[in-house]
Amino acid sequence: MKNQSHKILGLGILIAGIILLMSAAPKPSANNMTTMNPPVKDSTEELKAQALKVLETRCNVCHKKKNPFMLFKEKNMEKRAEKINKMVFITGRMPKGDTPLTQKEYDTLKNWINSLNLN
Repeated sequence: MKNQSHKILGLGILIAGIILLMSAAPKPSANNMTTMNPPVKDSTEELKAQALKVLETRCNVCHKKKNPFMLFKEKNMEKRAEKINKMVFITGRMPKGDTPLTQKEYDTLKNWINSLNLN
């Protein structure tokens, strides 16, 4: 019986210690919540930014010389997505031979187009 009392007493002391530690720990406030968990960029925004980078650095290089009215910018890229899909993935007419895309760049464009749910 004495041994059981000591176990209960020890357990009580342990629980009291945990409660004290928890109450002494600093609590996150609304002010420091953003530093603890920075906002995550929306994946569709990230896909769009990556696709725009491909369009600007790879496609616009040739378009500036040969088709300056078809330059890709953030404000027009979504309305041209169907045409990009057709020319790059369906007919394979773009990009021309001197500006091939890497597999990662193809994947980036395809993932962005798929995220738009054009069908």
